[in-house]
Order: sequence, then structure tokens, then C-alpha cells
Amino acid sequence: MVSGTPERLSLPVLATLCDILDCTPADLIATSAQNLPARCVAGEEAPINLAARRPARVRLTPEG
Repeated sequence: MVSGTPERLSLPVLATLCDILDCTPADLIATSAQNLPARCVAGEEAPINLAARRPARVRLTPEG
């Protein structure tokens, strides 16, 4: 945490930092929100066939 930007922060570490600095998690973590465009509008396309997107199950058989 000291040498660079941390990728993960556990809750016990966050609680300890808040106790030491006498602050809340909201004071330490900056949040932002963005309005993203919808991926698709309902009714424009046919439903997605999930079976076509799943890989086929492989059956292993002993060599003989």
C-alpha cells in the first residue's frame, strides 16, 4: 500500500485505517457514477440463445 496503488483492500485493513485516521470509509474511497447507454432495447432483437453460447460438454473415455 505504501509503494503503489493497491488493487484490493480487505475490510479489516479498511476498518483499521478508519480507526487510525478517525474517518469513515466514504472519506477514504472516492466513488463516481456514469450514465452508460443501454446495450440493447427490449423488443428490437430476438432473445439470445444461451445454449448456443455455452461450450459443449466433453465426455472422456478411456483409451482402449
